[in-house]
This record gives sequence, structure tokens and C-alpha cells, in this order.
Amino acid sequence: MPFDRRLLGWGLFFIVLGLVPLALRAGVVNADLVEQWPLLWPLLLIGWGIGLLLRGTTLRWIGGAITAVTLGVMGGGLIATGFVGMPLLGGCGGGGPASAFAVQRGTLDSGARVGIEFGCGSLDVATAVGSDWQLSGTDATGHGPASTTIESGLLEIRSGAQDNGVFNVGRGRSSWSLTLPQTPSLDLGLTLNAGEGRVDLAGTTLGSLDVTVNAGTMLVDASLASALPVGAANATVNAGKLTFALPSFNGTANVSLNAGSLSVCVPSGTALQVDWSGALASNNLDAAGLVRFGDHTWTTTNFNPALDHVELRVSANAGSFELQMGGSCGA
Repeated sequence: MPFDRRLLGWGLFFIVLGLVPLALRAGVVNADLVEQWPLLWPLLLIGWGIGLLLRGTTLRWIGGAITAVTLGVMGGGLIATGFVGMPLLGGCGGGGPASAFAVQRGTLDSGARVGIEFGCGSLDVATAVGSDWQLSGTDATGHGPASTTIESGLLEIRSGAQDNGVFNVGRGRSSWSLTLPQTPSLDLGLTLNAGEGRVDLAGTTLGSLDVTVNAGTMLVDASLASALPVGAANATVNAGKLTFALPSFNGTANVSLNAGSLSVCVPSGTALQVDWSGALASNNLDAAGLVRFGDHTWTTTNFNPALDHVELRVSANAGSFELQMGGSCGA
């Protein structure tokens, strides 16, 4: 069969596209290296330039091969880690002058709903004894969050990303330090649009917990929070990276991954059933010591559906899912 150079580029592209996530899962390369995929874009220019120089010669395929391999590595890196290494999105337009905004504070009742939507920069969430919350930080204008609704039963804090384009690009980075109260029960929703976040929910009483990461990276440590009610933990990752440590509870957790990486940690000794639905995605469920039943279900050896247990439902469309038994994901 004759060799068709016209298909060489596509072949190389798809081979490398699949090899990158596979190498990451096998431990051949580490995540920190794969996350640098956006920095490879100059190789595309080199490939195109070589292609032009060798045009009309028998070596003209070299430029296309370089381009195809580079696109494969970048695409594989996107699938495996998301946009966390992208300078534009991760840095939200780079640095610049920042001014402190006025400290905001208040008190929350038990059962209060808390919604945090943050875009561009760094978000740090911690807890404190009592029923008071507080927000401080900096942004490019010193005006603080664009929209804040404050009541004793409701707290909504949203950055100004919607006013100046996608992910707040062009507006500059923000830095928020939010303290949530430990005493009242909270229904907490967290959304991170670009940038990075670190959330420590130790000591809180959670009625529900919903986490969304869009083109950013976030660690949510709820391992030391009070037990969640049934079916109250949900997480979604869209082209980003999330590390999600769950507390001890009896119920269902739903997680969805659409390009990027998602690590879920459960306490040691948790009786666990994982229901898996994945396309172009990898997982470590076998390596984590779970027992497989059929094509889509894994359980721990101590799982008994008649006793307290966690049912983890995972939907993954491109990317890498990792389960850790015990600890708080190294938080």
C-alpha cells in the first residue's frame, strides 16, 4: 500500500492528541509539565515557516508534521488539564495597579443561601467561629464587586466580569479574601471564571454545596465540614482544574467534567459506589483499589447498599478524573 503523505498530519495529530492524556494518567509526565501546553504556540510558527521554505521539495512534509505534532500536544494538554496554563485566561490580562476596596461584612441566619461568582484573579475563602461574614480585597478600580445583595438569609457576591467581556479580560485581576461563618447552616454555591481559587470550609455546616470552575483552577476542601444531607454535593468543571475534598456523609455527589481535570477525595473508610459515564476521558478507579462491576460501576470492598454509603456519579467528556481515598487532596 503506497504511503499517502496527505494524511500524515492528521495521523500524527490524533496519535499525539491521545498520547498526552494517556501519558499523564500513566505517570510518564506530570501535570505541571502538561499544563504548559499554551506556551508551545511558537512551534506552530516554526512549522509553518519550515513548510514554506521546503515548499516544492520532497521534504515539504516536515513543516506539516511539526505543526500536527504541536497541535496534538496542545490539544492533548487542553483535554487533560483545561485552560489552567493559558496566560490570557489564567492571568486575566496580566498584572497592573490594584486598589483595596471597602471591607464588606454582615450576619447570616441559619439556612442562608450564599452565592459567590468570581471572575479573573485569585479567590481565597476561609471560615471563622460565629455567624458573621466578611469580604476584603483589591481590584483595578477599588470599587469592589459589581453586584452585592445582602440579607440575613441571602448573600450574593458577583464580580464585574459581565460588564467587560468574557472572564473579565481587560478589566484586570481581582483578589478576594472571604470569610464565611461556621455557626449557621449554609447552602453554598461557588463559581470561578478564570484565575485560581482556594476554599477551606473547615467547621462549616453545609446544607448543600455546588461548585463550578470555568477555565480556571480551584481547590475546595470540605473534608472538615459537617455532614452534607443526601444528594447535596455537585461539581462541574469546564476546561479547568478542580480538586474537591468531600466530607463524611451519606448520600449522592454528582460531578461533571468537560475537558480538564477533576480530583475527588473522600474520607478513609468511606463505603463508595462510583457510577461512571465517560467519553475521551480517563480515570484511576481500578488503580484506586475499587472493584469493577460491568462497564460503568465501581465499588469499594466495604460497600453495602443497605448501610450508609456515598454514591458518586461521574460524567466526563474529555479530561482526566482521579479518585483519592482518604485525606483532603493534599490541601
